[in-house]
Amino acid sequence: MGVPRGSLPPPKPTRLLPLSGVPFSPPPAQGVAAVGVAAVGVAGAGGRGLRVDYVNPAAAAAPSWERQEQVPDPAPSPLAHHLGDLGVFWGGSARSGPPVQQPPELTEQPPEQLVVFPSDDVVLKCAATGDPPVEFRWTREDRPFSAELGGVSVSPGGGTLVINASLAGRLQGRFRCTASNALGTALSHESRVIAENTPQWPKEKVTPVEVEEGDPVVLPCDPPKSAVPPKIYWLNSRIVHIAQDARVSMGQDGFLYFANAQVGDSHPDYICHAHYLGPRTIIQKEPLDLRVTPSNSVQSRRPRLVVPRDPQPTHVALRGETLVLECIAEGLPTPWVSWRRLNGPLPPGRAVLDNFNKTLRLRAVTEADDGDYECTAENGQGRDRRSHSVTVEAAPYWVRRPRSAVFGPGETARLDCEVGGKPRPRINWSLNGIPLHELPPSDRRALRDGALVLSRLEPNDSVVAQCEASNSHGRLLANAFVYVVELPVQILTPDASRYAVVENQTAFLHCRTFGAPAPAVEWLSPALEPALQDDRAFAFTNGTLRLGPAGRGDGGVFTCRAHNGHSNASVTARLDVRAATRIEVPPQSVTAKKGETVTFTCRATFDPSLEPRGVQWLRDGTPVMESPDSDKFSVAGDTLTVAGVDYGDQGRFRCRAWTPLDAAEAEAELRVVGRPGPVRDLQVVELGERQVRLSWTPGEEHNSPVEKFVVEQEEGIFSPGQWLELLTVPGSRPWARLALSPYGRYRFRVLAVNGYGRGDPSTASDTISTGAAAPERYPMGVKGEGNETNNLVITWQPLPPGDWNAPELRYRVQWRPLEPGGGRWAEATVGAPPLVVRDTPTFSPYEIRVQALNEAGKGPEPPVVVGYSGEDLPLVYPENVGVEILNSTSVRVSWSLGGATRDLRGHLRGYRVLYWREGWVGERSRRQAPPPGTPEPPPQPGVLTVAGEASGAVLGGLHPWSRYRLQVQVFNGRGAGPPSAEIRFHTPEGVPGPPEELRVERLGDTALGLEWRRPRHPNGVVSGYLLQYRLENQTEGEDLEISFPPGTLNTTLARLEPRGRYRLELRARTRHGPGAPLEPWRSSGRANSSLGRYRLGDLRPGTSYRVQFVGRNHSGERVAFWESEVHTNGTMLPRPAGGFATEGWFIGFVSAAVLLLLLLLILCFIKRSKGGKYSVKDKEDTQVDSEARPMKDETFGEYRSLESDGEEKASGSSGRSLGAAGAALGSDDSLAGYGGSADVQFNEDGSFIGQYSGARGTAAGSSGPASPSAAAPLD
Repeated sequence: MGVPRGSLPPPKPTRLLPLSGVPFSPPPAQGVAAVGVAAVGVAGAGGRGLRVDYVNPAAAAAPSWERQEQVPDPAPSPLAHHLGDLGVFWGGSARSGPPVQQPPELTEQPPEQLVVFPSDDVVLKCAATGDPPVEFRWTREDRPFSAELGGVSVSPGGGTLVINASLAGRLQGRFRCTASNALGTALSHESRVIAENTPQWPKEKVTPVEVEEGDPVVLPCDPPKSAVPPKIYWLNSRIVHIAQDARVSMGQDGFLYFANAQVGDSHPDYICHAHYLGPRTIIQKEPLDLRVTPSNSVQSRRPRLVVPRDPQPTHVALRGETLVLECIAEGLPTPWVSWRRLNGPLPPGRAVLDNFNKTLRLRAVTEADDGDYECTAENGQGRDRRSHSVTVEAAPYWVRRPRSAVFGPGETARLDCEVGGKPRPRINWSLNGIPLHELPPSDRRALRDGALVLSRLEPNDSVVAQCEASNSHGRLLANAFVYVVELPVQILTPDASRYAVVENQTAFLHCRTFGAPAPAVEWLSPALEPALQDDRAFAFTNGTLRLGPAGRGDGGVFTCRAHNGHSNASVTARLDVRAATRIEVPPQSVTAKKGETVTFTCRATFDPSLEPRGVQWLRDGTPVMESPDSDKFSVAGDTLTVAGVDYGDQGRFRCRAWTPLDAAEAEAELRVVGRPGPVRDLQVVELGERQVRLSWTPGEEHNSPVEKFVVEQEEGIFSPGQWLELLTVPGSRPWARLALSPYGRYRFRVLAVNGYGRGDPSTASDTISTGAAAPERYPMGVKGEGNETNNLVITWQPLPPGDWNAPELRYRVQWRPLEPGGGRWAEATVGAPPLVVRDTPTFSPYEIRVQALNEAGKGPEPPVVVGYSGEDLPLVYPENVGVEILNSTSVRVSWSLGGATRDLRGHLRGYRVLYWREGWVGERSRRQAPPPGTPEPPPQPGVLTVAGEASGAVLGGLHPWSRYRLQVQVFNGRGAGPPSAEIRFHTPEGVPGPPEELRVERLGDTALGLEWRRPRHPNGVVSGYLLQYRLENQTEGEDLEISFPPGTLNTTLARLEPRGRYRLELRARTRHGPGAPLEPWRSSGRANSSLGRYRLGDLRPGTSYRVQFVGRNHSGERVAFWESEVHTNGTMLPRPAGGFATEGWFIGFVSAAVLLLLLLLILCFIKRSKGGKYSVKDKEDTQVDSEARPMKDETFGEYRSLESDGEEKASGSSGRSLGAAGAALGSDDSLAGYGGSADVQFNEDGSFIGQYSGARGTAAGSSGPASPSAAAPLD
């Protein structure tokens, strides 16, 4: 049993592990690493038993200090592998020992059930290993079965049993294989052999199945029974599958169910096919003839569940298998099935709905799935429910199975056998195939808590034990051997093995031992002290020493010692501790929009002595690789770039910095956001005659929750291809109920909306058609009014085609006079508006109604609308017309409507005030009498229109100090009635307009003569004139003013500055104050509107100009309608050098011309020094547009107001409209910046220079055209 423990330091208590062929303790925690060589280990001493594990000799011989390995837990191996290498330990050794043998172990067993057909032999495989060689025997029905019968054989050197096909039917039953040698007997589990004939469908007489349209139908299948159920298919005679949907589907029993039959279901060839996998045979039932009779009295009905047939179905589900629950309903419209769990939610991830929601599948059933599951079938007529009661049970399954082990004499073997199941399984133990209760009793054999305990083992106690568990759902069998043998200590781990770890990791130093009894293992530190004195050290039962977390000072040579009662041995192991790999800058999680580029960065530090090393990127555990065909991923140093991210790129990106000893990892998540994906599985279920239920499966949210779903509809009869938004539903509700209009062909699609926009629409649904029905709406916008004095025109808004509810629509129009007590309705049926009723009284009220109708019936009763027949001109006129003067340009006009209301002969639309200006107050008519015999055209009045039932209005825009007359008319929809009596009035005085003309004459170097004409619009009695003037460049002081009496029309200004530039302003006065100054504008001619441009010449460089366009208003007066300011360039650009100007002949010519010009200037100066008048026309009116009309001859310094100029040129400019002038301004070459008033300057030669400059303003109260406020500066 081992040497005395007192000879060695007391070991640290170790954790007892299950005895098995697995050579190690539980695996270390994540990140724990060790480098070493796999070896055979044994359990601790003290009767725990020897555990023999397989070692790869090649791996054991190789140095391993540079390899990183986690401590493995190898899978059990056959004993031949466990003990096959033991000969190496005493081959050629002086120490001898017993030969190593192996109890039998089954490596292949027959199936639990084998179904054979007449052409199949029965083949039951059985194979095992063992030493001495294994002998095989078979039992049938618990009795020995001889292989010496004719047609029966066992494979040579093996245990496979073969029975000829001819004997299969006679020899079917329960078979079991046994494998035996001198160390024990192993049993296989039972195999049930079933022999069946080839399935055939019995001949049957098939009669047609006749039903009426709308009734439910069930087409049976009932294939021949078999131990392996066949797969069922429904096809027609052309081998085409019968289309299945929510209305037509196959149940788990293979029947074909119709929720409601349609005429289109009539076919003579519904064929059920059964596919038997065992005999590889497909058989078919006789074709079924389904005949559906059309019916005109199809009635909707509530759903009725036809499957399950039991009103309270119960189910027993087995743990780990798939539970199938089914509900099939009939009804009209087609019912829709939904499922719920009554005692909790459906298990997520394991609950699947199939067969159009009629089948609920629960995968990998657990005990927690016990409970009640309810299905509900519903349509627009009602619902039907059925509750399935589910109980979960389990066939026997292993909780802890017995493990084979090798023990030394005197040790105790414990074989655990713990089995789960429902009902609770019954456990039976056997030794070498013989039940315990049939063996002689022994005090060294006992059952404790289901475990078999064999104590005080002896060398001849080797045995194979069987633990068999069974309940109503199945059986479970395990073989485990107990091999009793004496072996000396051997350490299988190579001596001087080297291990390397990084700091803070756990090191595993291996010392795999072998021997019987099990050797005791002790580890010594580099200081030759017991390693277990360090609290960080732990010794496993297989001899491995765990040390961790390791520090930089833990390196050195460790010693492993092993001993049992026969011998002892030792090996050394060297441990190196290196610096750990660390990630200093981990990657950061990113949320990006689709199409963006994302970069992750990962910076790491390494132990400089460790090579190779690097940084690796993984996405969802898969390495990220660059590809020459794509630039999606690019790795540069410690960065990873993902270009043009798409939804498929999102995931967890892990940065892994690695060395041969360790790795450090950091993870970041890439989330790609964007519009949601299209919804899936759009289904339409008819709930009623014109009601449907849409349901769908939401698509990808793309990391942004769906806020709502938008349902779109296409009506294929009247608006094919046009999708209209029908309604929206919340994002948490993937269904919608819709009401459809009659006579439509509808398709639907659904799209999802999230915070990033609308996703793509789903695939369009199947088409749903509705029949014709009477209109459900009446026309809107019904009106009745005449367009002649004796008719009534009835109009309305036609219904859109979607509201017709039929292929065609007509309108029933009814009307009658609005009278007390009503009367008979007249009516007409028309296809579209309008309807004209003739021979009606003038402006008489009628009751009108318009009703829609089609082939299916009449629409709803419409409301009555009152309309009127045609209007006529009014016979009444306004009375009591009065005028109240408000100011010099506005009056208030009042009136009242006289006469009877019926004489209005229409709807009162308003009033018109007609007014005429007859001239100035106190002015005699200056109009010349027309030639004899020529009628004078009447003057056109001004018109003020007042809408509605008014009794007065303010008339503005009048001329001050003017005589007016006015009349008032009432008008209706037909026109205006007779005018009222004429009223005359005159407006009070206002400020006058500018003087009509101003002439300036130079009288010497310091004097100017001024002459002007009276204002064209005095707007009252002129009381005088005001002249203001000053030097243009004068910055201080006020303007000089001179007042003149009304009869003065000229003056002389003396003592002026020589060569000075003066600005003059001349205004007329009335008792209301001064008016606007004279605007001395220069008239350049008429613009040609067809050219779209106008050119002005003879302008001075570096000068500001203001330009006006003047047209005539409706009264014939000239009005400035456009004005702007421009600035000419400062200097004239010189001609470029070179050319003929450098030639000698040209220079001589120019010199002669200059001399001649100088002579002419001298003569001119002598003449001008004598004074006199000079016309500026020759200088100012050159280079005008060819379409411009030149001014009349004038003396220099003559200026006219625009009013007088317009009066003189009225005849010449009457042919140009304001519209033509406006068109001329639209060109890029138009006068968009010219304008200004005139300056006059004394030049050196005594002449004047005129300029256009200054800003424009309007004098208050002026009745003439707008004129600039800046006066003309004169020298």
